[in-house]
Amino acid sequence: MIQLALETRLSFLNQKFSPMVQTDLSQLNRECNTWKENLRNYRSELSGCRHKLQEAVNHSISKSALPQVEHYDNQFDIQLTNISHLKHAIKEHEKMASWENGQPEVHVQELIWSTHESLHDQYQNLETTLNDLKLEFNSFVSNIR
Repeated sequence: MIQLALETRLSFLNQKFSPMVQTDLSQLNRECNTWKENLRNYRSELSGCRHKLQEAVNHSISKSALPQVEHYDNQFDIQLTNISHLKHAIKEHEKMASWENGQPEVHVQELIWSTHESLHDQYQNLETTLNDLKLEFNSFVSNIR
């Protein structure tokens, strides 16, 4: 009798709150998809910058600019690696959120959202770094032409 009452109450709670969890998961997935798409675009932009750098080097360039060329080449490698790592972390986060969506414990959802917020912070920091790098690089390229 007690078990039946408990099962009925749990069933009611799951029915009552399930749409909210689904909405949250949909929001999480939309945000993750946006981040991944933006990161793909940044990766493409960095590849374009690397191509510009190679073109600049193929033309006559002063020896004094060579350390900057090496700096930007290294930065492109580092940031492309950062993009790859963040995309991987986002994909893993999405998998974990989908799996844990069926779990009844509230702390699991709190962990998912705290991880999501951490990834959001990492995404914003990387986005700032990439935008700064692009600005600095474009200024460098315009000065060596």
